[in-house]
Amino acid sequence: MKINKIINRHWRDWAGLVYLFICLIDFFVAPLIWNIRMEEYCLAHDCAAEGVTRWQPLTLGAGAMFHLSFGAILGATAWK
Repeated sequence: MKINKIINRHWRDWAGLVYLFICLIDFFVAPLIWNIRMEEYCLAHDCAAEGVTRWQPLTLGAGAMFHLSFGAILGATAWK
């Protein structure tokens, strides 16, 4: 039963950390890796003819529903 109390007490903190981690990966780490890898790839291939595009954040798809959902969850639980 002790683990349930710990999870119940700290789930908001963990949800915030998970959201922060996902945003860091999607907006900083993944574009950086994508650009480094595409530079190496485009030196050997014709990227313009293949239609290679820049990184598009995955969490901004579907009208940024991911961010709206996390904002609603974290915002509603922070309001006391």
